[in-house]
Amino acid sequence: MVSLPLPPAPAPVPDPAASRRTLLTIAAAAVCGLIVGGGSVAALGSGDTVAATDDKPAPKPRRALPGQPPEPRWIYTHPASESSPLTTAVWRDKLLVVTSESQASAVDLRTGKRLWQRADGAKGQAALAAGADLVFLASPSEFLWLSPKNGKVVHRVRYTDAFADLPGLAVGPLAGNSGPVVWFTGSHTVTVKAPKPKKGKKKGKDKEVVQAHFFAYDIVQRKELWRTPVPAGRAPGTPAYRVVVDRSADVLVRQDAVSLTAAEVKAAKGKGSIRSFDQKTGKLLWTKQYAAASPEAATGGDEDGTLYAAVGKDLQAFETDTTKPLWRVEGSDGSVFGTPLVAGPLIHTTERSQLVGAVERESGRLVWRRSTEVPGTGNAPSLTISGSEKTLIATDAVQVTAFSAADGERLWKFQDIGSADPKGATVSASYRALAAGETVVVQRDRAFYAFPVA
Repeated sequence: MVSLPLPPAPAPVPDPAASRRTLLTIAAAAVCGLIVGGGSVAALGSGDTVAATDDKPAPKPRRALPGQPPEPRWIYTHPASESSPLTTAVWRDKLLVVTSESQASAVDLRTGKRLWQRADGAKGQAALAAGADLVFLASPSEFLWLSPKNGKVVHRVRYTDAFADLPGLAVGPLAGNSGPVVWFTGSHTVTVKAPKPKKGKKKGKDKEVVQAHFFAYDIVQRKELWRTPVPAGRAPGTPAYRVVVDRSADVLVRQDAVSLTAAEVKAAKGKGSIRSFDQKTGKLLWTKQYAAASPEAATGGDEDGTLYAAVGKDLQAFETDTTKPLWRVEGSDGSVFGTPLVAGPLIHTTERSQLVGAVERESGRLVWRRSTEVPGTGNAPSLTISGSEKTLIATDAVQVTAFSAADGERLWKFQDIGSADPKGATVSASYRALAAGETVVVQRDRAFYAFPVA
């Protein structure tokens, strides 16, 4: 039987009160920045995107009132039916890749439209560009290469296959990447046989020993470049490394303090260490300490051979290879510096006292320093620089603050309202920002806002 379309229902008589409510709703949405690029206003439910009504990129938003954030190009809400995002990354300024406990998904950075979901990418990390046309993810059990168009798995490399000589290898979080190369740590357990006892003596027990390695892997060629043995970390044994800077000849890493063993903490005597590994072979070249910088101290570096580290309440610069002090910037009372951000001739600084600033890399001269005006102290704000390096974004647990990177002019602030439902859950996640060309994507748990930036 062929079903015929039903005739259109008669148009209802307009309700003046309803028209007024609609008008007020549109006006309120405009004030809140929910009318984006002339598109229609939509309710922000799970998985919804507020944006233009078609797939065309939104026109350049109008200038906001002083201090107010610009109108977002789009707003995306991660579905409530899925677990909260674990990691978020920008792929080639085209996709926003979000991973959760259940899957990986991609949002078009131009329109805010969700393009695909992939269960294979559950608990993935990184979302790096593997060449021009693949999205790389590292899951707890395998490396994946996905199509950016539909999320289809193009290549799959299981750790059990790639590292067959290291049975049971547990791969830690990626330490960093540069171009097609990613660095990561891994560990596995081996059985060490007890030595043969002397005549008349009882044989000792075999021992279970954790062995750890630091790896370099090419995600375009899909092959291991090198591995080098490193001390095992605190139980379960995989040390957590973070790449401070990669240079032409070596890559500098530091180990997260939480993964240091008790013996390592005791031997360090309150000082942190930086390790240098040869770029081509992975050979450990040296291990150095920089003044009294602690294992928890925020640290950064540049390719010119300068290391920046929080020492006490100050930020100090050192000659990387000699540990010679170069300059020092005094911090605010009762505060410590967070991880600095290198951008052109400047280093952008952040402090627990909620001060953000800029320092000349070569001289250490303070260019500017301003407060985000978040009351009290907490963790130092995290810093993100726009693609043009003209706008500095500071994010913390309370708000997002945008500054002019050159002179510290405070441009705007932003706070997400969280759940508007009277019975809605309280959101405790901090803000974070990801730069993508002329856009900065601000995330707070499930909510994503794409703001235009200079």
